[in-house]
Parts: sequence; structure tokens; C-alpha cells
Amino acid sequence: MKKILLFIVLTSYGFAGFSATFTINNSGTTFTPNAITITLGDNVDFVIGGTHNAIEVSLATWTANGNTALSGGFSTPFGGGTVTADKLTLGVHYYVCKPHAAFGMKGTITVLDPTGLADNSRKEDISVFPNPSNGNFNLQINNSQAAKKLDLGIFTLQGKKVYSKSDLQQQDIYTIEIPDLPKGVYILKLYGRKEIYSRKIVVQ
Repeated sequence: MKKILLFIVLTSYGFAGFSATFTINNSGTTFTPNAITITLGDNVDFVIGGTHNAIEVSLATWTANGNTALSGGFSTPFGGGTVTADKLTLGVHYYVCKPHAAFGMKGTITVLDPTGLADNSRKEDISVFPNPSNGNFNLQINNSQAAKKLDLGIFTLQGKKVYSKSDLQQQDIYTIEIPDLPKGVYILKLYGRKEIYSRKIVVQ
């Protein structure tokens, strides 16, 4: 029993230590960015105008530009607020601004699993090391099927792309050099035809 409790405490500590907060703003009746990808344990902070809020809706409601809240979904008050990790379960969360949903003011939050992989991926498919680093990382793609053709992007927590590389294939090691970036947490993503891989990397 003690071992189980210790595991839970350590797991919770690990989540807290590596969790990040993503920020979503608004420009008029548009959320910016209107689509983000995070990992389980992250928070999302809506910093929006006083006439806007954010409520989670079903896919059908979102597609129809409706504003019926999803039972049990997240919501923020007007002017924004923080959506905590307990409301951001695995999968895609669809949200709208209730007064402006009819104008298409909506967005999505995609939550990946704790390893940062899509549901059809395995932790050992890719490796990034050392992490944290001084801005020089090594990337190893271990899955020959996933590695047929992949595009790499590194993003800030606000969704801005700061590095990209195309047509990666399986090989021993790729070197990623981003020493000029400010210290902090970034999201490394690999896109394949079916797979999406995501890792948090830390420049220190």
C-alpha cells in the first residue's frame, strides 16, 4: 500500500513539475490561436475581452456554430480564466464563445497522452535527448513504419513555430540546434501521414 501511495505522489509531482500553461487570446471575434495541442496535465489560460467567454461544446454543436454547453465540460467567465488540467482529458475539446458562436468564434484543444504520443503511438517510437539541454538536442526515430516520412516542428507554448525540418526518415540520430532560443519549455512535434508525436523539450 505504501508503494502504491508513493507511486501516486511521485506521478503527481512529475505532472506538476512538467506541466505547462498555454495562452489563448482573442482578436475581435476570433480566438488566437484557435487550435492548440497540449499534453495531459497542462493548463490553458484564456486572456480575452470582457464581452467574450469560452465554453466547451459537443462536436455537433461546434460544427453548427451553436452555443449549447457540453454537460461536464469546461467554461470560463467573461474576460477569460484558466481551464485547469482536470477539465482537459485526453482527446479533442471543442469550445466557443457563447455570445459569438454564431459568428464562428470557436476553437479546439487537443490533449495528448502523458507520454506526449498519439493514442496509436508508443513511447519508444521516438527519443529526444538530452532533455533538458542548452539548445542542442538529439532526435532518434525508432519506428520504421512511422519514420517513412515525417515533418518536424518546434513551437513555443503560445503556438509560434520557431524551428522546422521536413522529410525526416529513420536514421541513427538527427541533431537539432536551437541554442539562440530563450530558456524555457517548447513543444516538439513530428507529423506523419497517420502519426502525431509530441514531446516537451526544455532549453536551459
